[in-house]
Amino acid sequence: MIKKVLHALSVVLIVLLVIFVFFTLFSRMMGETPSLFGNYIFRVSSDSMEPTLMVGDVILVRSADAQDIRNGDIVTYKSQSGSMYGREVTHRVVTEPVIKDGTYYFQTQGDVQGAPLDKPITYDQIEGKFVRKLNNITKLYGWVSTPVGVVIFVAVIILLFGYELISLIVSYKTVDEKGDELLKSEGNKSEQKEEKK
Repeated sequence: MIKKVLHALSVVLIVLLVIFVFFTLFSRMMGETPSLFGNYIFRVSSDSMEPTLMVGDVILVRSADAQDIRNGDIVTYKSQSGSMYGREVTHRVVTEPVIKDGTYYFQTQGDVQGAPLDKPITYDQIEGKFVRKLNNITKLYGWVSTPVGVVIFVAVIILLFGYELISLIVSYKTVDEKGDELLKSEGNKSEQKEEKK
């Protein structure tokens, strides 16, 4: 029973890991941010949103229509200027959107005291609207980021792959041995039939 549970668990984890790696690599190669059904996961890398969001916080961001983004919402957008050019920034919308020639413009700013206003952004820069902090993932990410965490994480992956490889070899040998036994018994039966004749 324990063997079956371990096998099922390792297969599920390996499949999920492979899907996640390929999906992430494919999205990055296409120049897109990996998302799952319009949901994105980002990690806060600066103190510009303190005390609301701290450096290292992992957050869930969901795609939103332009008309659903209002003053006070926190959004993640791809910066088109300054030192953050091409990178994701998570800041708060501080005014109601302005619509000019059918394009939505948003004014954003960090929450940290004394933060300057950002350059206005357009809706097509916005990845999505902040939903919530993922505290458990933040703790897990923080732990995996440590040297001990990396070693343990890699060891678990190696053990899972090793377990599956050994299981595959053992099952192949078992099938091979059963096949040999079957061939021998079939051979014995045919010999006995010939002797009877």
